[in-house]
Amino acid sequence: MVLDADYDEKQDVHIISPDDSMEEVDPEPELRADDLEAMKKRYLPDLADLDIEAEGMNTWDIQGWRSMGRREHGPVFQVGEHLWRVLFFPNGNNVDHASFYLEHGFEEKPPEDWYACIQFMLILWNPNDPTIHISHTATHRFTADEGDWGFTRFAELRRIFAPHFDERSRPMVEDNCARLTAFVRVIKDPTGVLWHNFIK
Repeated sequence: MVLDADYDEKQDVHIISPDDSMEEVDPEPELRADDLEAMKKRYLPDLADLDIEAEGMNTWDIQGWRSMGRREHGPVFQVGEHLWRVLFFPNGNNVDHASFYLEHGFEEKPPEDWYACIQFMLILWNPNDPTIHISHTATHRFTADEGDWGFTRFAELRRIFAPHFDERSRPMVEDNCARLTAFVRVIKDPTGVLWHNFIK
């Protein structure tokens, strides 16, 4: 073997392997329904060019699901100047899915000129394992004529009562119990026509 006279045996030689250029990425932590900030960041980002007037949340402990009536209401809670509650059809609103809607919290019909522009998220989750959850989001202009808005096909009943929810170790609705978190964001309406349907 012939060596170059200028060869320096002490030179470092860097061997590049294909894996050197790939950075190790930590797996994203499993999202938990009881971590509202993480849920908001993932599913309910701020709306561009719209200002938030108020935001708040309420969690309803649903117990005795299968023995509930056709139509149920969650507790009334306040966000900003408005009262809200969740309207729930445990056996579905004429479908084979659990149906959940956000509804105004007035005891009677709201005043004729009442309205609120709302961005909201409803999260159904297992209290024993908050990583088991389903969420849906929407925006709506709530009025006296359209006082509830939400999801007729929120979650398929067969799926949420199955012994293993989506190959998990337990069901979504466990021991006839679940939790429903409603997160409500009141959006300012400087124009007076945000999300207006112009029917009236």
